[in-house]
Amino acid sequence: TWLSAIEGRPEMIGFGSVHPFARNPEAKLDEQIRRGARGLKVHPAVQFVGPDHPRAMKLYALCGARNIPVLFHCGPVGIELAIGRRLTQVRRYEKPIAENPGTVFVLGHSGALQMEEAIALAAKYPNVWLELSSQSLSNVKRILGDADSNRIVYGSDWPFYHQAIGLAKVFLASEGNDALRKKVLHENAKRLLRIT
Repeated sequence: TWLSAIEGRPEMIGFGSVHPFARNPEAKLDEQIRRGARGLKVHPAVQFVGPDHPRAMKLYALCGARNIPVLFHCGPVGIELAIGRRLTQVRRYEKPIAENPGTVFVLGHSGALQMEEAIALAAKYPNVWLELSSQSLSNVKRILGDADSNRIVYGSDWPFYHQAIGLAKVFLASEGNDALRKKVLHENAKRLLRIT
């Protein structure tokens, strides 16, 4: 539905989603890219498949070969089902990251309640980016201070949170550092999504 809505509208950017157990995931991914998808969203807690499952691993390699990023829902948030909590443990994301160095992975929510582990993954692997939605102001400050500022992107997690909340946190956390603010709110995403 969303890809239909943005088709032919270059001012709109969307991601696709292919379940790792789908029949012919490669064809589904290629069709979504043809329709304008700029990346792939993977949500282990919703899709009920671990980020380190062999079928998911094949999907990440396909994304790398097509030069599109994988946006993970990453880390437990405390309101998911027990199975979702098990599937989203940050330690489970390291295998896909390590075994697919040609694929860019964006850790949504910067690992949520396991932010420290997500920061460590981003420090260890150059193909890891951090996305800021759902983090507290103090955690956003910590991420902006400790992680590579060239691999951090703003996110809102809309419709769960209003966009203004995440923007306010970035503005407060980057006060006095316009270059950092511009990277996080624009330049990094432009580079990640290959916007000219």
